[in-house]
Amino acid sequence: MKSVLRISALVLAFYAAAAGAQNVPARGGKWEFTLQPQYTHGKSFDTGHGSGGQTDSSLGFGFGVGYNLNNKFNIGGEFTWATSSYVATLASADTGNNTTSTLTGTLNTSTFRLNATWNMLPGDFTPLAQVGIGSTYINTNIPTAPPTSSCWWDPWWGYYCGTYQPTRTAYYVSYMAALGVRWEIDRSIFVRALANRQWLQAGGSLGNTWFDQYRVDLGFKF
Repeated sequence: MKSVLRISALVLAFYAAAAGAQNVPARGGKWEFTLQPQYTHGKSFDTGHGSGGQTDSSLGFGFGVGYNLNNKFNIGGEFTWATSSYVATLASADTGNNTTSTLTGTLNTSTFRLNATWNMLPGDFTPLAQVGIGSTYINTNIPTAPPTSSCWWDPWWGYYCGTYQPTRTAYYVSYMAALGVRWEIDRSIFVRALANRQWLQAGGSLGNTWFDQYRVDLGFKF
């Protein structure tokens, strides 16, 4: 208990010192653009009846645009994408047959969302909280029909022939909540680190699933 109290006192002292040493930056009334490398933690899921799977941890990227209403509140939007490997376990639909099979593949995801950010302190260094809502696109790369071939006149490559493979895709409503810190390096550049959880309103056997993500953003104000 004494250790907990000491740590809490140190955190409060640091918070008070940071608040007292704030130099109010020219943040309010400015637009900002962020580059967003991100890490998504792998996740296992069980869809019932012996089926399920696991996605590997992956690296992704994104970018965002926002407007600072003042030194504390920002509204904006962002677009992120990532690719990860997965292993799926398929269970037989025959109740008398308990056999399963394994499928491996690559999952492509992308998310567009609108978000709101609360920078808790008005100055150069601040903790922050962020919430967002948007749409997440998932392509499992699992074929859903035989491939089709066609030819056309391409405006850059001329006469071109190619093959298209339909795959299983879906769009889901997604939500996000994040906590992090932000540091204004100067009047035009800042960095921020966030840990966020993204929920997918998948429905069906998946229900509402979630993923943990971690980001370090590089931002530019203008």
